[in-house]
Amino acid sequence: MVRGKTQATKVPITKKPSASNKGIAAPSTSTPGNRSHSKPSQFAAVPSCCGCGIVITDDTKALQCDRCMSPTIWKCSECLHITDDMYDQLVTDPKVSLRWFCENCDKIVADQTLTAASAPEGKLDNLITLVEKMICRYENIEQKLSEKCDVGEMTKLESRIKQLEDKLSYLEPEVDQRFHSIEHRLPTTTTTGPSGNYVEDEEMIKLVVQEELNKKTESDKDSEARKHNIIVYRIPEKKLENVAERKANDEVFVKDLLDGVFNVKLQDGDIEKMYRLGRWAEDKARPLLISFRDIELKHQIMANLRNLKQPIDRFRGIGISQDLHPKERQENKRLIDEAKRTHDETDLGKVENFRFLVVGSGQRRRVITIKKN
Repeated sequence: MVRGKTQATKVPITKKPSASNKGIAAPSTSTPGNRSHSKPSQFAAVPSCCGCGIVITDDTKALQCDRCMSPTIWKCSECLHITDDMYDQLVTDPKVSLRWFCENCDKIVADQTLTAASAPEGKLDNLITLVEKMICRYENIEQKLSEKCDVGEMTKLESRIKQLEDKLSYLEPEVDQRFHSIEHRLPTTTTTGPSGNYVEDEEMIKLVVQEELNKKTESDKDSEARKHNIIVYRIPEKKLENVAERKANDEVFVKDLLDGVFNVKLQDGDIEKMYRLGRWAEDKARPLLISFRDIELKHQIMANLRNLKQPIDRFRGIGISQDLHPKERQENKRLIDEAKRTHDETDLGKVENFRFLVVGSGQRRRVITIKKN
């Protein structure tokens, strides 16, 4: 076969040796890039074709191994399966870069080629291993960072702790008052035992504790029921003696208000109850309480209160607020007063130029500041 650059040359053969010669002369090899022939050594071995075994003479068209340049390793053109024209071109054209290697040299070159080809793959494997180690290390660092406390989370925790402390300080007087009430009631419910010591009436203690629990439960139920309610202010109230007619006028106004301002079309049964708060008077319009069957209707209205600032004269001046428990209203008032004091202390402007609103519910309740136009 033909591999790489071809080293081809006509091999000069010395004359057949006489009987008195101790060795047989053979053609010498030619150096790569030089196609001229040097004189054969006096005792060189007779070269022969490694394919068919014929003796290589000066007239034989054969190629010598271009790697080991062994004087005995040749291969004729017939075993190489090349034409005479191709052989002549290989020998005469110096630009031809084809080479022929013997079997041993061919194996060595092939092994070197495989080794050179596998080197980039080895580097790629090492690079992939290095990247995997870096990813693993990055994940470990990320996990350690996630376990550490974030500054923002610390700020939120401190704010929440402060809110809890404020709430506890607000509830502390009420708790003390309840304990004092229990203490005053306990002595009247004690009896004297045989030894002259007072024996507490356990039944009365259970009743007092149960009464306090009932108050708490009723307060929670009341707050839960108010979640479906809104209070609408400054709805004109008809001066009619008939209560049914006044209620019908209120229903018409509310439907028009929700449809025209909030794009809410009420269906039968959407409003569970609706009534005016306080005693009827001729000189003012009482607030109107509305309770929705679906709390989502209320959320849709409260989320779009900005729509009240629209130019329809009929609904100008209407206000809407949450229906809060008295304790929640008191807590909101305390939060607003505290926010106003903080505003004054930080010199952010006159309090009269700002509006203070309580947003959120439960532990997420907070005060936001809005500058007046």
